Amino acid sequence: MIEKDKIYPVIVDESENIVYISDPETYEVIYLNQAMRDTLDLKPGEDYQGRRCYELLQGQSAPCKFCTNGYLMRDKFYTWKHYNEKLGRHFSLRDKLIEIDGHLFRLEICVDITESEELHKNLERKLSIEETLVQCIHMLSENQDIDMSISGLLRIIGEFFQADRSYIFECNYEDDILVNTYEWCNEGVIPQKENLQRVPRDVTGHWMELFLNKGAVYLPSVSSRVEEKAPEADILNQQGIGCLMAAPIWEAELQKDGEKTLYGFIGVDDPTRGVEHIKLLQSVAHFIYNDVQKRRMIMKLGEMGRIDALTGLGNRNFYMEKLKELGGQKLKSMGVVFCDINGLKYANDHYGHAYGDKMIRSVAQGIKQTFPENAYRIGGDEFIALYVNGTKAEFNSRLEALKKYAENECICDFSMGVNFGEGTFDVEELIGGSDNMMYLEKQTYYGSMISGKPAYHKAVARQLVREIETGRFEVFLQPKICLETGEMVGAEALLRQKGEDGEYYLPEQFITLYEKEGVIPFLDCFAFEEVCRMLQEWMAAGGKPVPVSVNFSRISLMKRGIVQSLAEIRARYGVPEGLLVLEITESISKMEPSALQGLIDELKKYHFVVSLDDYGYQYSNLAILSNMDFVELKLDKSLVENLKDNPKARVLVENSIEMCRQLNQVISTAEGIEDDEQLDILKGFNCNMGQGFLFSHPLPRDEFFRKFGKTGGIPKGG
Repeated sequence: MIEKDKIYPVIVDESENIVYISDPETYEVIYLNQAMRDTLDLKPGEDYQGRRCYELLQGQSAPCKFCTNGYLMRDKFYTWKHYNEKLGRHFSLRDKLIEIDGHLFRLEICVDITESEELHKNLERKLSIEETLVQCIHMLSENQDIDMSISGLLRIIGEFFQADRSYIFECNYEDDILVNTYEWCNEGVIPQKENLQRVPRDVTGHWMELFLNKGAVYLPSVSSRVEEKAPEADILNQQGIGCLMAAPIWEAELQKDGEKTLYGFIGVDDPTRGVEHIKLLQSVAHFIYNDVQKRRMIMKLGEMGRIDALTGLGNRNFYMEKLKELGGQKLKSMGVVFCDINGLKYANDHYGHAYGDKMIRSVAQGIKQTFPENAYRIGGDEFIALYVNGTKAEFNSRLEALKKYAENECICDFSMGVNFGEGTFDVEELIGGSDNMMYLEKQTYYGSMISGKPAYHKAVARQLVREIETGRFEVFLQPKICLETGEMVGAEALLRQKGEDGEYYLPEQFITLYEKEGVIPFLDCFAFEEVCRMLQEWMAAGGKPVPVSVNFSRISLMKRGIVQSLAEIRARYGVPEGLLVLEITESISKMEPSALQGLIDELKKYHFVVSLDDYGYQYSNLAILSNMDFVELKLDKSLVENLKDNPKARVLVENSIEMCRQLNQVISTAEGIEDDEQLDILKGFNCNMGQGFLFSHPLPRDEFFRKFGKTGGIPKGG
């Protein structure tokens, strides 16, 4: 039979639990089981007896402050928990006194509970995060005041991380800056918001990659992690920030290319706890953006009842509220400016409401610039601006600025009535007086009308020249394709107007106005010179330029000396005669016969070649074909689009192409080719050239030259 004293050590050594015995008086270790020796990483045969338990087991140089020797008894275990810093593990401990050879020793049995402890702590942390997030959501939802709710949220976040400061920065893309819009500061921390209103956006530009790839920015030690040359280093060092965390606030809608747009970010400075929970910042950021957008929408809906949607000025409702407010105040002074657009109805009737709206916005812009505090649109063509409690000198200065705007920048004329009162005055009488003065000026304006048409010409011409000079017009190019070979053999210059919103407007949206006002020559000559400049650059770059046609209005060609001016421009840029084609419409035949003959002679004198555009659009004046030498006849797209389904259209197109062959080899060009079926029909009719979306849309000059500038060719069929 095996002896007990041999069995017990085997059982203890085979146990997964850690067991050791020590002297409670001297702290000397008497026994370590195998599990304890493995945990301490003792080598086989390494002597441990006689070593102090606090040194061997805890890595201490003196008895542990948490030592339980004073609690130990012989008849029952003392149970407790402890985190061993030397081993980096959590243990559940059971201690008692045992007697060996008449001497009392400390017996400790240790169970490693690290995994369960960490799970428990993680659950506690998760619960704490969720509770904090719920508090943040409640803070946003319970307060109607956005400033109060965001400030409360930042307090919750700051306290959770025990940070010095929590804050929100918003991106201002127009000025390319970051603006610190909200902050919370812990007790004793100096606020920084006022110092951070115009931070250059490139200071944190490299954070964008971290926001996209990692979802956050974490600098555990600013002084050691931020390079001295890093853009944000100076700002962070000036504020004495030692540690920083930030999470992005993204716009809800993606850009056209699928990229995210950064709305701003939420951050905390010098957090002392919970830095591993940066995901809390990410979650809060999502709710912040949603709440801000929701509140802005509510504010916008509220403003809609007080703001004029077309101009952004206050509307009549807002104006009446303001009058009521002023009626209850004792005012020192007030200036009034009453404005009325001259001829708005005429513009709407003759040029369309889109242009009428443009006139309204133009007048509103001037009023907003000079009297931004109280400017209102109170009727279709009526505006009023109030200047409250200011000096007469300042009022007159602003009035002069408005008059200067009307003369030099506004696209239309408007009448003004002004009045200024100080000391004792009646607000309604003051406004009524300016209204009467405005109508007197308006009568003077209409007295200068000729044949019922307001004198728009000067204002429209002034505006057109200004838009040309500021790059609001661009020349696009659309290739002309040889239908037999598929090669590009020419191009047409097409104007585009760039609106304030960045969108491009087609010629039919602005040409009619400029033709009616007689200012179209400015635009036609601009396009011609731009094409000359392009051809010069094309040749200088070693490309193979093709003839480019430029559209000219009948009104432009009626201008005295126009052809000579074009020849001088062509010569100035050194463009060969054959590379420029003047494209005109059949309306040229409306010119008085002698004037038309004079134009024909001038074109021949200066060796300009001419293309007849839009043939078959409204009417076809065959006489013009016999009177002028055209190098090209362009079939209108209205004929081409009906080729597949309209037999009559096919007959007209086929015979027009045949006519071109018989008229001294005039080139036939079909416009508006959009599919292969149309292309095949035109090829069957032996049409020479074509242009349309099947081959290419009109392209900006740089894109056109990248695609066609070197070779001059495109793949056959588009």
